[in-house]
Amino acid sequence: MTADAKHVERYRGIIKFLDNAVRNIALYPADHPSVRGVVRRMADLLEAHFRSREEVLIGVINGVLYIEDYLFYEGTPFSDSILAMLTRFGVDDLIMAKGVSVEELLNLAEILKGKEEGREAFVRQVREKGIDHIGLKSFQMGRGDGDELPTKGLEAYKDAITTMRGLFGEVRTGKLPPLREAENIVEGLVDRLKTNRTVLMLLSSLKGYDAYTYQHCVNVGILALLLAEAEGFDMRAVKYAALAGMMHDIGKVKVPLEILNKPGVLTQREWAAIKAHPVYSAEVVRGMGGGEEIVRAVKGHHMHHNGAGYPVASTPAGPSDIAKLVSVVDNYDAITTIRSYKRPMTPQDALAFLQQGRGNMFDPRHVDSLVKMVGVYPPGAMVRLSSNEIGLVTDGGGQNSKPVIKMILDGDNRPFDHQWDLDLASPEAQGRMVVSLVDPAVHSLQTPVTSF
Repeated sequence: MTADAKHVERYRGIIKFLDNAVRNIALYPADHPSVRGVVRRMADLLEAHFRSREEVLIGVINGVLYIEDYLFYEGTPFSDSILAMLTRFGVDDLIMAKGVSVEELLNLAEILKGKEEGREAFVRQVREKGIDHIGLKSFQMGRGDGDELPTKGLEAYKDAITTMRGLFGEVRTGKLPPLREAENIVEGLVDRLKTNRTVLMLLSSLKGYDAYTYQHCVNVGILALLLAEAEGFDMRAVKYAALAGMMHDIGKVKVPLEILNKPGVLTQREWAAIKAHPVYSAEVVRGMGGGEEIVRAVKGHHMHHNGAGYPVASTPAGPSDIAKLVSVVDNYDAITTIRSYKRPMTPQDALAFLQQGRGNMFDPRHVDSLVKMVGVYPPGAMVRLSSNEIGLVTDGGGQNSKPVIKMILDGDNRPFDHQWDLDLASPEAQGRMVVSLVDPAVHSLQTPVTSF
């Protein structure tokens, strides 16, 4: 059996035994062999998984249940059952962290078999039952004294996603709202750029699973803003890049969802519909009052640096410089995010993909600038150091692999009394180096991972 086949068998087993546990605990007490037996088997599979990973992620995206990078495209009785339970609670991002116990799994089964609904009910019950190694991932980042990310920064980010959802909704119904709402988001991002560039980088690394299109647009807008500013664009062009990034996919409202989310090979008709979305987006932005520079950037975000791509360039000049910049950050964010039809790449693999397309698909200047900006370990990544300490990357350190780390846990997995920043390029680092990437949820192993 190949390694991939073993992983698939393990993932399917975890979901199957979780479903069996919920079914059995509805019939027998928690200490009955029929209950503990399946939970123990599930725990054994999780233990095997934790030999190489720090956590397992179970979620829902576009109505498809997934565990890690395995998606149940064709549902089974047990996957459909778990999908229904998670949907009832509005849970699309369930994390089980290394160290999860049989008792915690039993408590999870008790919660899932109940009749309550909604995320708040799920989080409350997890806390009431004292479950420390099971929780929800959404928008979970490191916290520290004076850290504005979970408060002002995060709230502004979530407000931006809500605004984009509203704009998409209006366009979907045939309305063309004024572009001012998106411009207000950009103005807010520019203000934050002046005060804390790191917070913007961290926000752009957040990945949700229930609002991909809107969050993707916000992330691309942030990344376009940061990259344009890093490359020395004047402020007018920086704002145009951010706005084009924010609005680049709004034309997808005219493409049927079954085509956008199709896991298999697209037909010629379906591919033609996909390729039309930059034109639709440009038409919408023009109708909302966008200037021609922004319209051209939106229309050209799938044109290649070498003249290929789509739609066919309408002028010999091809895509504008802003369009080429948006193309790079659009691809970076898209391929590092899980979708219902593909696995996500790691940030490192995504940068390697962009470098492979350097000079053909992508403008070398923008690829090189993004690699320099993101670094080997991108902001928002959680890493384990050679000292066994765990921290959050706040500055990627460029290409020297020496990021700045907000230290979260000490070598014994205990939270530091006060989180502090460590520059691995400084003497203070005392030879520490990054040895592995871990999930952002790992920082809260010693406290409930549900505490947002």
